[in-house]
Amino acid sequence: MKGKDIRILLIDDHDLVLQGLKRIVECSLPEIKNICTASTGKEALQLIATQRFDLFLLDMELPDMSGVDIISHIREKDAHARIIVNTMHEEIWFIKDLIQCNVEGILFKSVDSTKIAEAIRCVLDGASYYCPYAEHVRTQMKRSEEGRREEITLRELDVLKQISEGKSTQEIARELCVSTNTVDTHRRHLMEKLGARNVADLIMTAISKGIIPIRKC
Repeated sequence: MKGKDIRILLIDDHDLVLQGLKRIVECSLPEIKNICTASTGKEALQLIATQRFDLFLLDMELPDMSGVDIISHIREKDAHARIIVNTMHEEIWFIKDLIQCNVEGILFKSVDSTKIAEAIRCVLDGASYYCPYAEHVRTQMKRSEEGRREEITLRELDVLKQISEGKSTQEIARELCVSTNTVDTHRRHLMEKLGARNVADLIMTAISKGIIPIRKC
């Protein structure tokens, strides 16, 4: 993507910050010629509706609209648009909310100006850019999610073993003295936790993780 073809929208309700961001882009990324600004959600939505942008750098707190709503509008217009959030809030719950919005970058307003240009370059190249603390939170969230996915209860393990033996839902229900609906629920939870697409994939994944042994003929 050539610099002259790149379009960036900067969104912040503080004019000093907004002009400062624009100046940073102009000085650090002189190849980028198309830089627009908006100081309210309404202005941002008007620009988003009429123009195409490759990257958005926005504050999450505007006087007339939340950043989450703006992100939603951006994604509706262009699912592939790249978004960097520039915020003063460093609370862990706030960072988690941003990560769940699937933004490509998170910066704190306290960072050095060189990091802003670095983040823009990185995100325009197709990668993500999270400041160290935000990256730490994202890593912890990923580990926590992986841990939840792989936690299998004893009853789910019983069902999994029965499935691996080729037994039907009705047979498993009789064997474990539960309803067929309960067996189906356990099967669904197993599929979700192991990220399996079907029963065959479920069994192979469970074997590869050492959850159940390979059946011997």
